[in-house]
Amino acid sequence: MSSTPAATGRVYGHVPGYPVGSTFKTKEELWRAGVHVQRQAGIHGDASENGGAFSICLSEGYEDNIDAGEKITYVGSGGQDRNGDQVTDQSFDHLPNRALQLSCETKRPVRVIRGKNETSFYSPPEGYRYDGLYVVDEAYMQQGKKGYQMCTFKLRRIQEEGMGPIPTRRLLTSKKLHKIARGK
Repeated sequence: MSSTPAATGRVYGHVPGYPVGSTFKTKEELWRAGVHVQRQAGIHGDASENGGAFSICLSEGYEDNIDAGEKITYVGSGGQDRNGDQVTDQSFDHLPNRALQLSCETKRPVRVIRGKNETSFYSPPEGYRYDGLYVVDEAYMQQGKKGYQMCTFKLRRIQEEGMGPIPTRRLLTSKKLHKIARGK
């Protein structure tokens, strides 16, 4: 990967060459494109004074995330054990959370990438999809479903000329319908 800002993902806004709707089979492909360069973490950002988040990846991982397409409630990172269970509070002192909090203050756009998530109507059936730019409208602490304090962010999709709706997928597949019809 080259060291240009786009190749390192350190760009606020779109990464040249990857329009909204671009799909990627793996996080490796996202990384190579510079669209989201964190191979594990969901937030890529700069927590310095003039920083902010460049991108987030919304996929399975935090049960407190709510994906409503044009609006997202996204919880920050931290506080999970190796099994992915929340075991402690999150904090805005954690650098990725601070970067997303800065985006709320500066209103710089954040790229949103959706990954496969069995419970989301808006997630791709496989791989990852770049779904456009969002602005962080709110950043606050809130008690999560497991009782821990979670850094919570409300994001809203920025409408741009020529941009279509977010693709959706059917959660009720033909295989599931067939089983229902057979009474099984």
